[in-house]
Amino acid sequence: MTFPASLVFKRVIPASPDEVFEAWTQPGLIAKWLAPGANKVIDVRSDVRVGGHFHICSVAPDETLHRIDGTYRELSRGRRIGMTWSYSGPVELLCEMETLIEIDFSPTSNGDTLMTVTQTGIATDEAAQTYGEGWPTCFDKLGCAFGAAKRQ
Repeated sequence: MTFPASLVFKRVIPASPDEVFEAWTQPGLIAKWLAPGANKVIDVRSDVRVGGHFHICSVAPDETLHRIDGTYRELSRGRRIGMTWSYSGPVELLCEMETLIEIDFSPTSNGDTLMTVTQTGIATDEAAQTYGEGWPTCFDKLGCAFGAAKRQ
């Protein structure tokens, strides 16, 4: 079975690759940014090891809950993360679909990080569009956590 959609995002984050890696793996840092739009993270659990699981719960302004669960498949501090990503919540077109998220971190000449996020295994173009609208708002929050993020 082939999946019709994948997404790739590139952002320059004003922090070192190690710091951006930590922002993806440490619960206190994840809570600052990893929820789209006006949603806010209210619970994060993270077992940061290959085979370890993570759970993120966020709440929307209308008080609906959105949950993400996954497993770390690859962890290379300051260089790369690979993890599964499964959503459950009111956005039905994202439910019952496990995707793969791969994040690559590359240092820039001025000490920032070029972050490349690739999401594959998206079951429909509509789901890809929904993720495509949500991720940039998360990355804006991530950039704000370190300063200002620059789009590539």
